[in-house]
Amino acid sequence: MLLSFEEFAAFTPQRETYALFGYPLGHTMSPALHAALFAATGRDADYIAVTVPPEKLAEALALAREKLAGINLTIPHKKAVIPLLDEVDPSAADLHSVNTVAFRDCKAIGFNTDILGFAESLEKDSVSLRGKKVLLLGYGGAAAVMAYHCLCEGATLYITGRNLDKAEALRAQLLAALPHAKCLTCTRRRIPKDVQIVLNATPLGMFPREDKTPLYFLPHKVGYVFDAIYNPPVTALMRLANPKRTKTRDGLFMLVMQAARAQTIWYGAQFADGACDSILRRMYGQMAVKRLHDKYHKRHIVLCGFMGSGKTTVGRKVARLTGLPFVDLDRYIEAQEGLTIPEIFAQHGEAYFRDLETKYVTEVTARQEGCVLSLGGGAVLRPENVAAIKRTGLLILLDTPFFRILKNLSYSTGRPLLEKENRAEETRRLYQARRPIYEQAADCRVRSPRLGEVVERTLKAI
Repeated sequence: MLLSFEEFAAFTPQRETYALFGYPLGHTMSPALHAALFAATGRDADYIAVTVPPEKLAEALALAREKLAGINLTIPHKKAVIPLLDEVDPSAADLHSVNTVAFRDCKAIGFNTDILGFAESLEKDSVSLRGKKVLLLGYGGAAAVMAYHCLCEGATLYITGRNLDKAEALRAQLLAALPHAKCLTCTRRRIPKDVQIVLNATPLGMFPREDKTPLYFLPHKVGYVFDAIYNPPVTALMRLANPKRTKTRDGLFMLVMQAARAQTIWYGAQFADGACDSILRRMYGQMAVKRLHDKYHKRHIVLCGFMGSGKTTVGRKVARLTGLPFVDLDRYIEAQEGLTIPEIFAQHGEAYFRDLETKYVTEVTARQEGCVLSLGGGAVLRPENVAAIKRTGLLILLDTPFFRILKNLSYSTGRPLLEKENRAEETRRLYQARRPIYEQAADCRVRSPRLGEVVERTLKAI
């Protein structure tokens, strides 16, 4: 629920309620994220978003003390709220930034959970900061959070950006709180060649300007890249990394964990192992749908690939994470025709079946409001099918390794095109003939032998 300040003033909570204050807010993932976290702990609570103009912050906080159990703050209130609070946690005071307020014993107490979310992102990737040389791109609020944690953990930090005066101001703020820290500034032309970790806290590379990047190459010793951006989930900066030797992470896990730690502060929330990872996958699903609409202006996620590539299995999982309905084209044809695919082939032949594919792929993509559609292995062989799909759908190729396809097909029956004496040889022949067609037709492709990784990469490919 998104409320204006006036609506919030008239709002009467029906149960325990928390809120996000910001200006402007527009689209925010926080209500959905906190609802998922409440569900994970069994908490009966609501979370709302409130548009609070800067001049109304004091009044909004006074109302929050009466109506709410806790609040989060985003731009432009993280610093402005501090004089209005009764107490501030030491790390939030050092950062001059509060993003979480708890109401305890008639007091409003400020915390910064962004730093906890960032720390848990590094911990998840087993990244140690002690003794490492870290390059920080940017000098705003997110940069201050990352810098503070790096210095507390014993890293040597280099801050850079387009405005070196602002970088120097952040350095001075950090050294005032941590006088013995190793913190320097540098121009982008003088980046040390031996930095090992790169952190991006700038908006460069964020949707819709996804081609922008704060760096054009990574120093050759970089082993980890963290980008606070999560739309897109794979940024231009992250694509500079060699995936064989450099780990990367976007900012969505940091977002999830800072929200989780806010709930721990508010009411002592404890999350079961894997609960936040499950929520993270659903958030990637929601982000995929948002990008499907906003970037591609499409309604459907459509999976193509050779038979046995995992389209149905992956499609069901992607549908569950995105909240979109799932349609398997082969099963749809069978339901409409009252015959199985082998029966259609046996009674009418392949050409008749291909005509049915054209008919029903056009029907599904035109009539459905939005779905995850799994195609048969030969559906993209006809250009008219591809054209119908691309009018409303983003076509993703599951480029499953051939050895995995053979293994999957060994468990499968009812494949009319493979009912030959030498099944393995016929499978390879068809695969080699069709693969270039798949690659030409698809908008993007995903490749991995591991199912869980395929699902994750499919969502991030959008």
